[in-house]
Amino acid sequence: MDKLILFLLGRALLLCSGCMAVPFAYSIYLHHNFMTGVFGQSIFVTLLLAVFLIKKSTNPPESLSVYGGTIFLCAIWVAVALCGGLPYYLSNSLGAVDSFVESMSGFTTTGYTNILYLKDPALILWRSMTQWIGGGMILMFIATVLPAITGMFGTSFAMPVALKTGIVTINRLKKNTRRLFVLYGILSLIGVFFFSIAGLGTYDAINFAMVTISTGGCYFSDAYLYNNIWFASAAIVGLIAAGGNVIIYWQAIKRRQYSMLKKTIHNSEFHIFLLIILVIGLICGLHLYHNNYYSLSDSLLYGFFSVALYAGTTGAPPSEVLTWTDFDKMLLIVVASIGGCIGSLAGGFKILRLMILFKSCANEMTRTIHPDIIMTMKIDGDVVPSKVINRILGFFFMVIVTIAFSILVISAAGLDMQQSMDIVLACITSTGPIMLFHTSHSELLALPVIVKLFCCFLMVLGKLDIFAFLILIFGSRQQLLHKHW
Repeated sequence: MDKLILFLLGRALLLCSGCMAVPFAYSIYLHHNFMTGVFGQSIFVTLLLAVFLIKKSTNPPESLSVYGGTIFLCAIWVAVALCGGLPYYLSNSLGAVDSFVESMSGFTTTGYTNILYLKDPALILWRSMTQWIGGGMILMFIATVLPAITGMFGTSFAMPVALKTGIVTINRLKKNTRRLFVLYGILSLIGVFFFSIAGLGTYDAINFAMVTISTGGCYFSDAYLYNNIWFASAAIVGLIAAGGNVIIYWQAIKRRQYSMLKKTIHNSEFHIFLLIILVIGLICGLHLYHNNYYSLSDSLLYGFFSVALYAGTTGAPPSEVLTWTDFDKMLLIVVASIGGCIGSLAGGFKILRLMILFKSCANEMTRTIHPDIIMTMKIDGDVVPSKVINRILGFFFMVIVTIAFSILVISAAGLDMQQSMDIVLACITSTGPIMLFHTSHSELLALPVIVKLFCCFLMVLGKLDIFAFLILIFGSRQQLLHKHW
């Protein structure tokens, strides 16, 4: 393996062990000696592995190739998920495989959990932190590695200043990671402030801020008051901020050109994101009221809040969602599949890509009627290059093929088609609670190990471009073909 890949993996695990120090210190503060030992052992193992990888990568090259970048993207999720799962395993909360799934779900901000009722506050804090760290990792990949590998299928087009698509260097990774995490930390602190104003205690406010801004959403607490209008408002503001184009926020701060923020506020993609929340939220709320679930005011509050959660692919639902009709659940699945703005922390297909697909279909119908017409596609006054359109068409095709194939694989475990579809879409869109729409928690825990690991693969696939994995497979095949055995 490339020495630079080992070096970067070692640095990532170094960061992971540093973050574990937070729940470690918190367990000391609470005088929970058992959990102090658990986190102490986890930090030691992670730190040991990090040092080993860094030592093995002496004098690494300055840049990553496309193939090397793809290996790094795939390897880093496995590495952090393995080490991040140690506290669950060492605390006897979960078995080895389920600990890995729990950790992978956190780092990919999927938000599915194998443990519905965690009692130790330090372990709960770590689960929230894995989601927060995962959101930061995704931002870093969008701004550095992914553009160089896949072109991001429309992300570069959506930026006021095009993302670099050249080779990935150590210097570029360091600078961008530092700046992005400063922005990410500021947004998280703003979230803590708003949740505190909404009446939450410091511990709950910190956890909610981390799982909201990262779009992970996996946090259970007695303070989870969905009928609190101030809490709902604070959460919706955080979800909209995370569902917007976060890379534009970063570039505005990086270049000190705060007028760039107008591109997020005034562009049509962000308007459609808000319109989806308003329209689908209204439909969901009125349907809940029509079916006598709640009063009109509560129905609208539950409808708007739940749709906002799923549109941002956070998906932490009120427990009542599981009792709603399939129509309401399908609305939530649809908005989760659409996702947020391109360049955001939200999962899903992304709104800009759907806009380009719809406009492409409309242009083709016009060309059918007027064969000699010459047309260009524009979004917000900018011409969409044909290369971007073709890449998004290919990306959409691969997403559909992947979903169809994955449903077939999951159904082989004995689940029906609806349950299989829920699990696949939950993993691909990074909206874990969708898994529970038609499948009980015990059924999910009873799934075969191979299916659980396949779900982890889908979670990673949902946060990265599918073509990155195709490049990995193609590159591995080429190396095998040219290897002298």
